[in-house]
Amino acid sequence: MAIEDTFNGARNAFTINFKYLNEVAHEIGLERAIALHTKVCEAMGATQGKMMKKQADMDEIDVKAAHPLARSVIEEGFGISTELIEESPEKVVLKLGKCPVYEAGRIVGLNAEAIEALCRSSSCGFMDTLIKQLNPNLNYQVTKFRSEADSFCEEAIVMD
Repeated sequence: MAIEDTFNGARNAFTINFKYLNEVAHEIGLERAIALHTKVCEAMGATQGKMMKKQADMDEIDVKAAHPLARSVIEEGFGISTELIEESPEKVVLKLGKCPVYEAGRIVGLNAEAIEALCRSSSCGFMDTLIKQLNPNLNYQVTKFRSEADSFCEEAIVMD
């Protein structure tokens, strides 16, 4: 039940956020609004990543050590269920279930392409910046974006 509650809270927060972003876009233009939104998400990722690295108290954080930290953010922070589908020293790939970002986008009337663009610029920008705080040689990327609400995304942590 806890992950569902977290999911619902995240979906509500993203819905408000996307409504706000839409209003800002009407005032200053969509491109500028998304650029500012991305900047805020990356700053939040940097802050959370620095805190996580300090708490982890590890000299070296490789892909395998970063994986559970990222997974905890996804599950506990966003309420998204994850499944490990690939793990090697250079790469970890996760399958992500029902997504509050996608659902919030649908609630405010965004099409799938707009939702994907916002996800890549905000949520994934947040995660990539967070992961880079753990180890600047790591990247976080979407390798498959869901085709519909009931589908799934695949996201990876990759060593440069």
